[in-house]
Amino acid sequence: MPQDLSDIVDLLSSRRKYASFFEWIDKEGKEFGVGEELLKTMNSAGSLQLSNLALCNPDPPDLTCHNNQGDLIAIEVSEIVCEEAVRLNQQSQNVYRNWQPGELQAAIAERLVRKDKVTLQGGPYQGFFVCLFTDELMLTHQAASDDLSRVIFGPFSQITDAFLLFSYQPDTKSYPVVRLRIGA
Repeated sequence: MPQDLSDIVDLLSSRRKYASFFEWIDKEGKEFGVGEELLKTMNSAGSLQLSNLALCNPDPPDLTCHNNQGDLIAIEVSEIVCEEAVRLNQQSQNVYRNWQPGELQAAIAERLVRKDKVTLQGGPYQGFFVCLFTDELMLTHQAASDDLSRVIFGPFSQITDAFLLFSYQPDTKSYPVVRLRIGA
């Protein structure tokens, strides 16, 4: 038992100090947790009906699910976070990223281009979703919705849908999502 307790203490002491809401013991747990919240949010909004979320091994994709027609969907998960703020906070500097107009769009565009180039294993897939997630203090759902409302990302050769998932918001009791517009 002491070994288990020391593992927990080590985990807690090594936990990232900045934008850490989605941090998990392992990468797979983090990806699955993000995927679960995306599916719950999209299903409750009625915009998509997705089920049977599963981890993939080997990846990519990180996850798969099925749409309401039973088609297999590939999902890649990736975080939008300021790496410099992460690094400085780990050095006990209390800083945060103040995202300026257009910076979120640029970060998303870069990440989507990178994800569109992955070679998906398994399949065949009827869709390829990218779920970007964030716990950045200065990125709010409303500001992101406003900033991204007229932006069309792409075109992409593989990505069919993309989303920006925010950490839990107690005032709305939800994980807000911005569905990103993907060009043909």
